[in-house]
Amino acid sequence: MFEKLKSIFKSQPDEPARTEEKPVLPEPLPDLSVEDKPDVSPYDAKRVDTGEAVAQDVVTSLLDIETYGQRNDAVALRLRFLRREPVLDRAEHLIGYELALRNRHSLADKKPDETVMLMNDQMLIKSILDLGAERLLQGKLAFINISPVILDHPLLERLPGHNMVLVLQPQTEFAEQILLRCRELKERGFRFAVDNPRNSPEFLPWCQIADYVRFDISSSDALALGKEIVAILKEAIRPLIAVGVNSEEHLEACRKLSFNYFAGYYFTRPKFSGPHRLDNHRLKVIELLNMVRSHAEIKDLEASVKHDAALTYKILRYVNSPVNGLRQEIRSIAHAMTLLGYDQLYRWLTLLLFASEKADSRSQVLLKNALVRARMVELLGREKITGADQDGLFLVGILSLLEALLNVPMEQALENFHLPQQVSLALLKGEGIYAPYLDLAMACEEFEQEQIELLASVCGLDAAKVNAAHVDALVWAEEVDR
Repeated sequence: MFEKLKSIFKSQPDEPARTEEKPVLPEPLPDLSVEDKPDVSPYDAKRVDTGEAVAQDVVTSLLDIETYGQRNDAVALRLRFLRREPVLDRAEHLIGYELALRNRHSLADKKPDETVMLMNDQMLIKSILDLGAERLLQGKLAFINISPVILDHPLLERLPGHNMVLVLQPQTEFAEQILLRCRELKERGFRFAVDNPRNSPEFLPWCQIADYVRFDISSSDALALGKEIVAILKEAIRPLIAVGVNSEEHLEACRKLSFNYFAGYYFTRPKFSGPHRLDNHRLKVIELLNMVRSHAEIKDLEASVKHDAALTYKILRYVNSPVNGLRQEIRSIAHAMTLLGYDQLYRWLTLLLFASEKADSRSQVLLKNALVRARMVELLGREKITGADQDGLFLVGILSLLEALLNVPMEQALENFHLPQQVSLALLKGEGIYAPYLDLAMACEEFEQEQIELLASVCGLDAAKVNAAHVDALVWAEEVDR
């Protein structure tokens, strides 16, 4: 079986033999958190001053931050790197998110010292705290990749332990001390995951204390990975998480390798080989959307849905979402038209495309992703695109996932819609006024930093605005889809 799966993953060269070195106790690390020190100015506490440093000597350059003698606001730095990746179970229910900084992998590649890793971890934790962990997660788990140097930091204990999974790379140096601290944190509600442990006796204690064992499958050899999994499960039965699952082929391979959970964006890719999912419910929604688009009479709109109580309930659920800030509850389609108008009603009706006649967990995950994408496209383009064209920004974002939702090519997915020309142009050809903002939002999902910078430049946006839009969209989507 493993031989058949082997072609799906990339082969890795054998690692050179490691030489054991006598561990040297590291120097105490500086405490970068000064919130509790009254003698420090709040202004200075939120700054990283590199004015006296040469560019190549600036420690934060390892974080891919353009300091080079400039003073940088700490909040802006944190927002620049924040990303969120969904984690799904075998039934494709959303169980949580991996929250990380976009530079995390580059940090690992450059092997920074412990001071830089501590700064990196603090930036991540502060970002989560600034956004409000409970608000951002809505009861879901948060997987955060940290280094051992943060385990004793008081900032860590400000996180809500009951839904935090701390992800650590296993190591042999100071392993006993680290594992002891992990046990203490577990007593306070935190959970742990161990990343990419090898089948070796020194890593067994890490697997035994962990609540989850994770493997990055994007750069793994399937045959070797399968052997590691079998050996580890013989010693410590733990749920397995596959990281980097970005295609249906990856998903199927990981299912066969007995993974329990999958982190990645495989569900945003259409599966044309599978059955299409354009059922009667979705056809009814498209019909209703076209009526709203043509400004049909309110009585005709009400007549089209009056025999479908479930559809009416779902419409009212979305239009009464807290993000609309309505002072009174909307109780009917006519009432919604009076308060919202045709354009706003159309916007909320598009969300019903993700609700099929039967319970469908993948559609719900897609909806969450579509909400983030639509809101981000809207925020990115609203200063550049004005007037009536602004309404198309949200629409382009929400409909850009129709291929994955319906398992049909975009041309076929849109053939029943009456859409503005510029919206169709962006969705079908990747051209027109909306296309750059959609491309930028999608690049932020995929964490393609170089592409983000290039597209942001095309859109006339700086990194701060792009990341502020991304963070806003993440929080907004959680508030809508409760």
